Amino acid sequence: MKANVIGLGIWGRGMTSYADLQRVLELGGLPADAEFLAPKPEAIPARERRRAGLMINLAVSVAHQACEHAGVDKASIPSVFVSSMGDTDITDYMCRKLTQPEKLLSPTKFHNSVHNAPSGYWTISAENRAPSTFVGGDQYSFGAGLLEAVSQVQASNTPVLLVAYDIANQAPFADVTPIGESFAAALVLAPPDAPGVGSELSVSVQLQPLSIAQLQAQGRAYSKVSAPGLDELAAQNPMAGGLALLEQLVNLQQTQTKSAELVLPAASQLALVLDLQAVQRNASNPQTAQVN
Repeated sequence: MKANVIGLGIWGRGMTSYADLQRVLELGGLPADAEFLAPKPEAIPARERRRAGLMINLAVSVAHQACEHAGVDKASIPSVFVSSMGDTDITDYMCRKLTQPEKLLSPTKFHNSVHNAPSGYWTISAENRAPSTFVGGDQYSFGAGLLEAVSQVQASNTPVLLVAYDIANQAPFADVTPIGESFAAALVLAPPDAPGVGSELSVSVQLQPLSIAQLQAQGRAYSKVSAPGLDELAAQNPMAGGLALLEQLVNLQQTQTKSAELVLPAASQLALVLDLQAVQRNASNPQTAQVN
C-alpha cells in the first residue's frame, strides 16, 4: 500500500514541534534533563482548554502542527485518532466516583471520557466536518492506526490525518499497559501521486503487512529507536513506538542516507514492513514521504 507523508507533528518530553525533533537528532539524542511541558493549543479557547485535560490538548496540538507543516486544509481532511488506553485519568475518576454512595459525576469529565473526545475537539477547533475514525489496539495501536490511515488514503485517494497519543497512567491501568510518559505524534498522509504542498519532508515509505510467522521466517525483528533518550521515551509509551518511524523520516532529511527499512507491530500476529526512500524535491515537484 502507498501513501505520501507530507506533514509531521510531535509533543513529548523535550519536544514540542518537528523542529525540536530535528534538533534532538542533530544533538545526538534527548538530554537527560529534558522536561515535559503541558500543551496549550491556542485553537481551543482557554476555558475549554482547561476543561479538556492533557490527552485532548496533546492530540489537538499535534493535529494542528501536522496540518500546518503539510500545508493542507484543516477543514476538509479526514482523520484517524489512535490511543492504546484512552483518557485513563478520567476513567479512573469515574470508576472511583461510581463506587461511592453518591454517584455524582462531573458532566464535563463524563463528556470527555469517550474515546473519540479528542477528535471531537479537533474537528470543532479546525471547523472540520470530514469523517473521523478512532482506533485502539493496546501496545499495537500506532501500527494499527498507521495501517488504517494508509488504507483510507488508498480507498479515498485523499489526504488523511493520523493522530496518535497516550498519557502516563497509574495502577490499576499501569498493571495492564504501563505508560510512564505522555506523548503524541501526528502525520499527514496523502495519495502517492499527490503533489507536495509545502512540507519539508522528502521521504517515501512503502508499507507491507506481514504475519508474525512470515516475519520470523525471514529473520526480522521489530525496529528500535536508536537515538539515546528517545529510545527510553519509546519504551515508556505505546504511541512513542512510532518514534522509530519519525526518527527515520528526519534522518533521511538530514543525512546522505537515501533509504531505510523499519518493522512495526500492528497486532499480536501482524507486522508492518516499511521501506523508506528519500525523494528528490524541487520547486515544481516538492519532495514528499511515501508509504507503500
